[in-house]
Amino acid sequence: MATQSKNHTISQFAAKLLVRLFILLLLFAFAPIVLEQEATRSYSETFVYVENKWALIFPGLLFASFLVLLFLTLRHKYQQTDLNWMLSLNTTLLIIYIIMVYVRLYPIIFGSGQPH
Repeated sequence: MATQSKNHTISQFAAKLLVRLFILLLLFAFAPIVLEQEATRSYSETFVYVENKWALIFPGLLFASFLVLLFLTLRHKYQQTDLNWMLSLNTTLLIIYIIMVYVRLYPIIFGSGQPH
């Protein structure tokens, strides 16, 4: 049996860990609904205005590339080191982006923690 290199093992572990962390962060978005946390306003009264619609293209491309890389990585069962590292980098950027979105949206939906 051929032994795997240390780089391959690390890339495989990093890719799996980051994909699972990203999925957990996506599920975190539904936590207020599941936990029935009271919002300061109803969701129909909460508006988010994006001034530049073109700014949404790059997160969309990032997510689309995540799906393609995830599909390819799962198809090859995490055996290609380059795909693992590309998926890890892409997922890291998505995690950073989604944390920034949560930090901006949480105060809008649930208030800033100050009494009314």
